[in-house]
Amino acid sequence: MNSRFVSNMYAALACVLGAISLLHMATTFWLRTATPFTRVWFFGAGIAMAEGAALNLLHRVHGRSAPGLRWTTRAFNIIMLAFATVAGSVTGASALEFIILLGILSVILLLSFASAAYKIP
Repeated sequence: MNSRFVSNMYAALACVLGAISLLHMATTFWLRTATPFTRVWFFGAGIAMAEGAALNLLHRVHGRSAPGLRWTTRAFNIIMLAFATVAGSVTGASALEFIILLGILSVILLLSFASAAYKIP
């Protein structure tokens, strides 16, 4: 696969994750039957996804020169994938929600290990 394509796909998926995180945070305000505790955690999950998107975008640009960032991003991606799997199971996410979010997080995780995903200078 072309390195530029892989790098652009990594950036695009990180941006999609960022958009989903904004939607997740905005949806918090429409949760009428949820308790304040649930709303805080729901909003916090959106913040975590936004941080993951930002971390992956930074990794794409600076990953070659920052080994600490590289491993931090990979660890974060693993943790987010595990968290999303557990959270989706516990909250009863639909099959479509699972496929979309876990698919995006899985591909982002794989791309964070691909040297071709780094931005081409």
